[in-house]
Amino acid sequence: MYKAKPTKQQLEWADMELGVLIHYCMEIYNPEFRAYKTAAVRTELPPSIMNPTKLDTDQWIAAAHAMGAKYAVLVANHCTGFSLWQTKVNDYSCASMSWKDGKGDILADFIKSCEKYGLKPGIYYSTGCNGYYDIGDSRAMDYKSDFYQEYVKNVEAQVKELWSEYGELFEIWFDGGVIPVEKGGPNLVPILQKYQPNAICFQGPKEYAHNVRWVGNEDGLAPENCWATTNNGEAAYDGTFDCEAAGVGDPDGKYWWPAETDMPNRTHKAFGGGWAWRAGEEKEVFTPEQLLDCYIRSVGRNSNLLMGMAISVDGDFQDTKQFEEFGKLIKETFGNPIVSVDGEKDRLTVDSVSLAVSEPMEINYISIMEDISDGHNIRQFDIFLDGELFYSGECVGHKRIIPVKGKKASHVLLKINKYVDMPTIRKFEIF
Repeated sequence: MYKAKPTKQQLEWADMELGVLIHYCMEIYNPEFRAYKTAAVRTELPPSIMNPTKLDTDQWIAAAHAMGAKYAVLVANHCTGFSLWQTKVNDYSCASMSWKDGKGDILADFIKSCEKYGLKPGIYYSTGCNGYYDIGDSRAMDYKSDFYQEYVKNVEAQVKELWSEYGELFEIWFDGGVIPVEKGGPNLVPILQKYQPNAICFQGPKEYAHNVRWVGNEDGLAPENCWATTNNGEAAYDGTFDCEAAGVGDPDGKYWWPAETDMPNRTHKAFGGGWAWRAGEEKEVFTPEQLLDCYIRSVGRNSNLLMGMAISVDGDFQDTKQFEEFGKLIKETFGNPIVSVDGEKDRLTVDSVSLAVSEPMEINYISIMEDISDGHNIRQFDIFLDGELFYSGECVGHKRIIPVKGKKASHVLLKINKYVDMPTIRKFEIF
C-alpha cells in the first residue's frame, strides 16, 4: 500500500507548531481607498506618505518570541505591489519612502531581528495580485497575453532578489497559490530549487517537494480530523471563501502537504478582515483565552498555527500585551504535564499506552503525538477514562489535543484500533 511521507523539512516545520504572519501594508495609510489591487495605488498610495517613526523590527519579533512563535513570515509584497525591500525591479518600494531617506530595508531588518531572537524567517510575496502593475486576482486575466507575460518577468526577477539576497528562508508564502507555468504563470520551481531548496512553501508549485496547504478558513480552526495528506495537486485557495475539504485532506492522499492554519490577531470586523491595523479598533483584538482555544483547535489538530500581526501606521506592533499573555497561557496550560510517557526515549511502537496517577485527579487536556516520519499510521483510536470510553477519533498526526474539561480520572488509556503499520507514539500526556 502506498503511503505518503514527509520530507525532513516538513518534519522540522511540524515541530515548530506556532508562527506569525506580519502585515505592514500600504492600505493602512489610506483605509477609505478600496481599489488597492489596481494601478490607482500609484497616486492614491504613494510611498511618500509612509514615514513610520516607530518602526523597529526587533519590537515585532520580540513580541512574536514572547508568544512562543518559532518562525515568522513577513508580508514583503502584498496586493498593492509595494515592496518592503530595496528592489531593483521598480521604484514602488522602500527606496521611495521618506523613512530613512529612502535608504531603509525593512526586510533586511526583519531577517536580522529573526536571527537575534532565534526565529526562522519566511517571506510572503503575492504572485497573483499586484496593484502597481494593475494585476488583480479578482479580475479575468489573459495569462498568456504580452501584458501579463511582462508582469511574469517582473515577478520572476523580484522573487530571485528575495530568495537569493536575504539568506536561507524557512517558509515562503504564496497567497492563493501559483498559476501553473503551462497556463502562463511564472516559472518559479527552478528559482526555488537553485536558491531555496529547503524552504517550506505555503501553496507552492505542485512540482515542489516541501509544500504545505491552506486549512480552509482564516478562523484559527482546523477540522477535528485534519490529515497531513491530500490528493489536491494544486492546493491553491485565495482565502476569499471557506473550504472545509481543503483542511480535512485525505488519509490515503498522494501528497504529504500538511495544513497551516492562519488567522489575524484581530477579529474579522477589524480593518482588512483583521489582518491590517486601524486606529480605534483595540476592542477587536482577540483575548488570550480566545487564542488558546484557536491553538487547541489548530496545533492540537495536526496543524501549525500562523498568527497575524497587524503593524500600525507608526510601524510598531501595538498588541504586544495580547501576545505576551497568550504565550504565558500556553506555558501555564501545557508546560507541565501531570504525568506523561515519552516514546522518543524508548521508541514506543505499540497499539495501546496508558497513564495512571495514585488517585483521581482533574484532567483538562490529553495530548498525543505520533511519530509521523513514516507517514500517517494511526487511523482510528479511542480514549478511555477509568475504563469508560471518553473519546473516539481518527487522525493524530504530529499532535492531537483532546479537551477533557476538568473530568476526574486516575487512569487514561489510549487504544489504537486501526492502523496501517504499527504506530510509534512520541508522547502521551495529560494536563
